[in-house]
Amino acid sequence: MPIIKLAVLTLFYKLLSAVVQPIADKNIISLLDQIGDIFKIFLAILSALSVMLIIGTTLVLKISNSGMMYR
Repeated sequence: MPIIKLAVLTLFYKLLSAVVQPIADKNIISLLDQIGDIFKIFLAILSALSVMLIIGTTLVLKISNSGMMYR
């Protein structure tokens, strides 16, 4: 769920900076674009951590099951 939320926020801020471009100041447009980039970085970090958590959990389960197999 947080991954979807970050993806939606990223798209929202990128779209908002594109829509506001004709009527807003250049600094505000730059700010909205940078906020979208920050959410994109958060999305990449969260995705990488999720993959590492799944791999780590899989390794721990594999190691603990192999110990039970030798009994």
